[in-house]
Amino acid sequence: MNIKRKLILIFLFFGFLIIFGLFRNNKIQKKYFYKNQNNNIININYNEIIKNKTKEYKKIKIKTDLMYLTINTNGGIIEEVKLLKYKKKINSQKSIKLLKTTNSFIYQIKNNLIKKKNLFNNKNKIMNPKFRVEKKYYSINNNKKYISIPMYYKDKNNNILIKTLILKNNSYEIKIINTFINNNIIPIKLSSYGQIKQTINLTNENKKDIINNKNRNIAYSSDSEKYKQISFKDNINLNINTKNGWIAMLQKYFTTAIIPINKTNNIFYTEKLNNKIYIIGYQSNSINIKPFETNSFKLSLWVGPKLQNDMEKISPYLSLTINYGFLWFISKPLFKILNFIYKISGNWGFSIILITLFLRFILYPISKFQYIYIKKINLLNPKIKKIKKINKYNKEILNKEILKLYKKEKINPLLGLIPVFIQMPIFLSLYNILIESIELRHSKFIFWIHDLSSKDPYYILPILLIITMYYIQKISPVIIDNSLQKKIMYLIPFFYGIFFLWFPSGLIIYYIVNNIFIIFQQKNIYKKKF
Repeated sequence: MNIKRKLILIFLFFGFLIIFGLFRNNKIQKKYFYKNQNNNIININYNEIIKNKTKEYKKIKIKTDLMYLTINTNGGIIEEVKLLKYKKKINSQKSIKLLKTTNSFIYQIKNNLIKKKNLFNNKNKIMNPKFRVEKKYYSINNNKKYISIPMYYKDKNNNILIKTLILKNNSYEIKIINTFINNNIIPIKLSSYGQIKQTINLTNENKKDIINNKNRNIAYSSDSEKYKQISFKDNINLNINTKNGWIAMLQKYFTTAIIPINKTNNIFYTEKLNNKIYIIGYQSNSINIKPFETNSFKLSLWVGPKLQNDMEKISPYLSLTINYGFLWFISKPLFKILNFIYKISGNWGFSIILITLFLRFILYPISKFQYIYIKKINLLNPKIKKIKKINKYNKEILNKEILKLYKKEKINPLLGLIPVFIQMPIFLSLYNILIESIELRHSKFIFWIHDLSSKDPYYILPILLIITMYYIQKISPVIIDNSLQKKIMYLIPFFYGIFFLWFPSGLIIYYIVNNIFIIFQQKNIYKKKF
């Protein structure tokens, strides 16, 4: 009898919970409160919205002033992103597709939630919702700065998932908020994930596309490493636990990055799917959503060009995806100076000329010291020749006598190399800026130079480079006695010029201006007596 009473009480208890759940569920659906930007409380009935205001569309389109997106509502996958301000080729009307999904190539972003194991379900389940939306096409009105696009999904248990995409004009950032409403008496454990997929092997058609063929890499930032880059060619097996950071796919000029914004830790991972597709992404630690409560999972995406100033605002170290190399700490401030000059001049070609002159002017005292030292060593040539003639059969005495001469004249030949070591990092940094900065892509200069990021179509600039280098060789003091070595030295500018035939025009302009400055500098210094 006692057992029967206990069973009846148990059934009554669970029956009460179910009835209470149904009542509470109905109550919540009728009164779901939300605070808008003005902090006013709005009563939202999501069941009503989903039923009467949304439709099933296979794909939706979103347009800002910079991007045109295609979203697959089955999972909310970002399948295509056109960058409206960047064309495939100079004078072309076709915009670059940074993300795209075709039969032969996949480059897309996916983000959703994962239901974790609980008492009633012993398996993790990746949610793949078929979202409903209010309309098929969205764009930002001229009088608005941003657009918010909600996508709705209701599961068989009456739980609601709202994926909200927030895009701004004049920005390549996409914010995503996944809001989950638990409308049941059972708590639910959820975690969020985001991933970028890209096909590993390229077809001939995709190989022609600079976006998918140049410098494909994976990069990430975590609590332990502020920046790490890995090549697509490497055998990647990433599994990193971190609270802060981001993970990204890179190519020349462009970056696609996921930046999770969660209170919990995240695992950054990489994966190869059938050895055909690279997957990079994150998965957050799970959180417990109590019955009839709501929680949100947030992340940001960067889908666009490598713009240093803009990327720095999105997430720490994201701008390091611009491959300035190991001298990035010099390149970044140099680029800011170059960008400042561009705002005044309005032409990247003139900006390159002005920053080159600026650097030569700043480094003038160091260069002067170097040239004076070379001149002084050159003046000792007659004495050195005499020592060589006397001691040509005894190298040990020869070296000692030359060192004595240097000591007597207070000259240390190694000091002449110090200015080179000081200047080299600066000029290497500028070199990295000129070949990596997207601002120079398809940027016109003057006359026949219509793209500073590509080669001179008529090879006039490389010829001018050869002429300036050859002239520098002619006016520089020569300390080489061997006639064969002299001839080889005079051939160096021609080999150098041939090497630069296919280099970006902006980079050759920098070298030409640099050489012209050196010519005037040397003439000014060498005409003085020492």
